[in-house]
Amino acid sequence: MTPISTLSYQGTPVRLRGTMLNLTDMWRAAGRPEDRRPADWLALEETTRFRAYADTHWTELDEPVAPDAGLAGIWTIDTDGLVAVAGGHGGGTWAHWQLALPYARHLSPAFHLWCNTTVRAAMERPAPQAAADPDPLLPHLAQHFRDLHRRFDTIDRHAADLMFLALSGQELVLGQRREFSALSRTILTRVAAAEPYGGQCPCCARARVLAEDSRPMPGAEFDHFFHRGLNRPEHGWLVCAACHGELTHGGYLVRFARTPEFRAFQALVLERRRRARSGAGGQPR
Repeated sequence: MTPISTLSYQGTPVRLRGTMLNLTDMWRAAGRPEDRRPADWLALEETTRFRAYADTHWTELDEPVAPDAGLAGIWTIDTDGLVAVAGGHGGGTWAHWQLALPYARHLSPAFHLWCNTTVRAAMERPAPQAAADPDPLLPHLAQHFRDLHRRFDTIDRHAADLMFLALSGQELVLGQRREFSALSRTILTRVAAAEPYGGQCPCCARARVLAEDSRPMPGAEFDHFFHRGLNRPEHGWLVCAACHGELTHGGYLVRFARTPEFRAFQALVLERRRRARSGAGGQPR
């Protein structure tokens, strides 16, 4: 594994790893200018034009991240090999020095001059040999975690696409809005009043949806989670006005992101209905 060297600019650390510099550290060292964050600079037309040209004309690009770099966090490497993003504590955006030095110029003349001297000098020094990893299992596990990370991303995308298709089919079949019945509203209200919600919005867990008398607060809505034509208790929940607006106008991806919260609410709805059916005489009906 290529070791990480840490330089210091006016007391702020700037990490260097082989040919890669940490752009997040550079931004902090230059005073954290709000309009010059790494993501903003990488999105500039001038930057993307250079990356496109380098991707097709530069054949001397070094390997930006070693295969076992996952030990330092989950890495996402851009296809051109010039930019990598590391998650977790101490991560950030890394870039090849061919991009990092122009970014230093973008930040400030003083910082650019420091990078052209101190950083380049550090890069030209022979890299110290990394100590041998005493446990060969760690790189093996790190690779598996990276693979799982990519697979979970793929599963999430496929699940979101399936939800979009389901909602589109419901739109064609179900048609107009059907209001929740009084019984359905009572069930949803009682679940929202009970633990763990205690009258708080089950979607955001911030705003109240029930007043002290267990009546819905002004603006609270009985939301149709799947489709406005499905109005049984298992098809909805009681949410605050802000969440209802987000779920209504945010598209299917917003609803997909809130599926875990809705499923947790519905587990309590189903449990309450099961107990109600088993009520009289102790026999389910």
